[in-house]
Amino acid sequence: MESFNPVRYSLEENQFFLKHLGESPVVALQENTPKGVNPVAVQEVLGELYELDELEKHRGVPWAGKEAVSQIITRYLSEHEKWGEMAKRGAPRFPTMYAWDGKGRPHRGGVTSDSGEVTTYFDDNGDRQPLSVPLREAAIPAFNAPWVKKTEPIPDSLDEDMEKGVLQCPIDGWTANFKPESRQSYNMARGRMAKHCRSSKDERVQEFAVKVFG
Repeated sequence: MESFNPVRYSLEENQFFLKHLGESPVVALQENTPKGVNPVAVQEVLGELYELDELEKHRGVPWAGKEAVSQIITRYLSEHEKWGEMAKRGAPRFPTMYAWDGKGRPHRGGVTSDSGEVTTYFDDNGDRQPLSVPLREAAIPAFNAPWVKKTEPIPDSLDEDMEKGVLQCPIDGWTANFKPESRQSYNMARGRMAKHCRSSKDERVQEFAVKVFG
């Protein structure tokens, strides 16, 4: 097991893991397992974590640690409850399986959305954060290449010159012309722009399309 993703286990199993972190499966399974807890999952998860803990104690092999696992389980249980409350008000059951446009509309399977299974959650700033812990690599500091520029945020709108009749994509610079005096011509230019952005091979342009055109 290279990483621990709490989404792959039932809520009852996550609660059981949380209660027995640091114990060997033999010790944890001495009590009757609650409903919804598969002993095989207990062997898999608690066995792996116990082994990693022992390796660190006796051989100095670093790993993510019980605290990191505890935090991600607690986060998942909290997010799961939040998702349930939002679903009662009409939101998708698992919001990170969707991309959200500038008008707050969800698009299942859109660019940046989780694919196949839930792997992220939205933090308070609306940014996606991982819902998993890399067990063996967490202790290795991430290398930040000084020559890599920080990704700029996706713009909220097209660049428009209403006097000259020009629409421009703010990411790749693609333009569409229209007659300034004609609303119909303007709408047709927006249509061409939307088609261009959605079919672009540039992921940032695709993200812009979802954000602006839906």
